[in-house]
Amino acid sequence: MIYLQINGQIKNKKYIYGYLENLSRSLNIHRLRSKAIIVRFSKELDDGNQGNCWGDRKEGYITINIAKTCEGEPYSTAEMMQTLAHEMVHAKQYLRGELDGYSGSWKGRKPRNYQYHNQPWEKEAYAREEYLFGTCW
Repeated sequence: MIYLQINGQIKNKKYIYGYLENLSRSLNIHRLRSKAIIVRFSKELDDGNQGNCWGDRKEGYITINIAKTCEGEPYSTAEMMQTLAHEMVHAKQYLRGELDGYSGSWKGRKPRNYQYHNQPWEKEAYAREEYLFGTCW
């Protein structure tokens, strides 16, 4: 079973753990042994995004950061959980070797100079986030 950890102050951690377990099952990464996903909830992220994800398949860990506020305004729980679903798709991509952050490759190929929304890994994450949020939360 994949190891899941939540860091930072957030209400209803128990439910969020259940949500993470549901997401990992839906993404078929729940059986990956000796792998860890660490989710950090922070006030705001330095890059101004709602969330980000970084992973290392060889080391077996994923770090997901989720912002709780933007310019002082809080995100709703639903917004944070949908962002978490999006970032969990990236976690799957890293753990399955589809996305390699070190070489910048996608499924073994060097990507072209894609605009953000045209990156294939982002297309997959955006396409799946609403469904995952709706079925797993």
